[in-house]
Amino acid sequence: MQDADLQCWDDWCPIVHNSPPIRLKTVPRNLVAKTKNAREHRKTRPRSKPRSEGAVAVRPLNVGILPNLLGYNVRRAHMALWRDFNRTVGTGIVRPGIFSMLVLIDENPGIAQIELAAQLAIDKATIVGLIRLLQRLGWIERRPSRADRRRQDLFLTAQGRPELATLRREMLHHEARFTNLFSRQELMQFFDFLRRIQI
Repeated sequence: MQDADLQCWDDWCPIVHNSPPIRLKTVPRNLVAKTKNAREHRKTRPRSKPRSEGAVAVRPLNVGILPNLLGYNVRRAHMALWRDFNRTVGTGIVRPGIFSMLVLIDENPGIAQIELAAQLAIDKATIVGLIRLLQRLGWIERRPSRADRRRQDLFLTAQGRPELATLRREMLHHEARFTNLFSRQELMQFFDFLRRIQI
């Protein structure tokens, strides 16, 4: 699997671009074997230390047309969401796209990998690698399809269900830190605006 493929897929689903790659071969063994223990010992990433008194302050920059560009503003908002997600949700290997996969498998027991790929707009090679990762974690399993022998259906495991329940709670708390910035009407309108550009 190419890093570029991973970068194109695992972002803030269903908008899936420019996210840090997941290197499947470097997943820590303790996370694969005992995810609950890993979660219990997880620590939030330390914040950067304040600038020392003797440090030179960064001068203000002229940003030109950037504040008026849709992509620039969406990217800045995404970065804020990503940083908070990375500090507060999952065990360090969970990304927004993986969370979306787990939700879809939970809501659609027996879903096929081709259906996951279509819903999340990702390629076959990338989805296969992420499914293998979730299998190694013990969170999902594949079963032969009764309808089509060429297909394998995906299900959450007994270990995966409580993991997803924990991730869902963490995700909702993470989301609330941003959705609380808007009124209900503003939020619904904001979602509508975002969906307009999800072509």
